[in-house]
Amino acid sequence: VAIHPLHAMRKSPLGQNFLVDSEIAKSIVELADINTEDDVVEIGPGKAILTQRLLPLSRSLTAIELDPKLCRELENRFKNEAYSFRIIEGDAAKYDYSSLEQGFKVVSNLPYYAATHIMKKLIHFGNRIQSMTLMMQKEVVDRLTAEPGNKEYSSLSVYVQYHCQVERLLEIPNTAFSPRPKIDSTLFSLKPLPRPMVQVQDPQLFFKIVNAAFFHKRKMLKNNLKAWKNNFKNEQGQIYLAGIDLSRRGETLTMSEFANLANYIHSSNE
Repeated sequence: VAIHPLHAMRKSPLGQNFLVDSEIAKSIVELADINTEDDVVEIGPGKAILTQRLLPLSRSLTAIELDPKLCRELENRFKNEAYSFRIIEGDAAKYDYSSLEQGFKVVSNLPYYAATHIMKKLIHFGNRIQSMTLMMQKEVVDRLTAEPGNKEYSSLSVYVQYHCQVERLLEIPNTAFSPRPKIDSTLFSLKPLPRPMVQVQDPQLFFKIVNAAFFHKRKMLKNNLKAWKNNFKNEQGQIYLAGIDLSRRGETLTMSEFANLANYIHSSNE
């Protein structure tokens, strides 16, 4: 019998892979370093394997869940608890985190399909957040923690490291989830920096240059940064910008070198 493609996709409509390994759940909560002074936000609580452990440890717990059915289940399960618990039914990638009391900690097994969007949204509100203990697919965390010259190093690496201190905490096999995903996951922590990693005069220009440098990964910078061609300097057949040899590729540049490019272009065009 032919299966209609839509029915084939319906098995897990929200891309949910629920954490079911209680030992790993225990480790995650320990690594999140939660105490009774902390207001915690949990994104995508699912079947509450982390929620039930976070509640007694924190001052308050706010859970953000997209699935209405899971919201009802969580409400019923925790409504008589002595702890401070509330559930917000909504999309964590669109939520306005400024509506929450400043200084909260985030703990989440992020849903794969929206993980990067949600993480970027949280970083946007970084000045309100103490720390984020997040789980994402291993390949993405490889990019977040990558250093210049590493093949995983990308514009996402620069974006996250510009705003946050990043630390890998725990590798989590796919056997810890149900349904079992094809990929392994990694738990990591993001601590928003009080000031960005490098000082740039125009952050918008900085990220424009970073994104352009990585746009065609195999191309040299002189090809990827053509928009700023009028700032190029030709010295004995070699092309430079802010003293940086443009025959290099974007993935070899440090954050400071990207900052130098942006600040040089910014001051040249004033």
